[in-house]
Amino acid sequence: MPQALAGPPALEETLHRAGHAAARSRGLVPALLLLHTGLGEGIAVRGARGWVVAPTRVTRRLWSGEGYVGLPAQDAVEATPAVLDGLGLTVLHCRRPGPAASGPAYGAWLAALAWTRLGHSRHLLDLAVAHLGRRTFDGAPLLHRQLVQGTLADAVVAHLEAESALDGAASHRAALAEAHTRITAVDRELVRLFGAAGFTADGPGRSAHASELLADVYAGGTPCTRTTSA
Repeated sequence: MPQALAGPPALEETLHRAGHAAARSRGLVPALLLLHTGLGEGIAVRGARGWVVAPTRVTRRLWSGEGYVGLPAQDAVEATPAVLDGLGLTVLHCRRPGPAASGPAYGAWLAALAWTRLGHSRHLLDLAVAHLGRRTFDGAPLLHRQLVQGTLADAVVAHLEAESALDGAASHRAALAEAHTRITAVDRELVRLFGAAGFTADGPGRSAHASELLADVYAGGTPCTRTTSA
């Protein structure tokens, strides 16, 4: 029978770095799929305020044809923002949030998300450097402008600070929350470097928005429950 259990199962710590590497090389959604593989078949984590953000391939496994497994049909509705259309993520809103969960397993989930978001932020940095190297102003690449170089240097420092904060932080909610805040701030600065291209339908702003949404759903407020088809 479907059941709602308190807290996600503990993720192996090796998945933290694997999520980071996947997000940097392949993007946010492939990395999230990797994390959900670590959670187990048919599991999606529900935030304390009743929201789920998960790869569409995961939420499809929870769909029974009449409702989402583990969630009463009248309680869960799809609420994916238009800005995320086509990204491969589904957002669900559960009208009745689950009971609070805590402990090492939930800390491991938050840490894995933070490592993944950090990898994605570094992916944005790589894209920004490539983009600015192709764009010119007065015959010189934008990458050579002092203000741009300063913003990129600040991003590198912020990434290193977030990485330092994340080492061993799975049991420290305050440190995890601070790391998520740092990552969100640097993502916003990096997206601005793309100019208008950063905010187009297929621009990097879309995945940056999704990354920030993950932090808001899971790192903000109290912990969550999970739903499982087991």
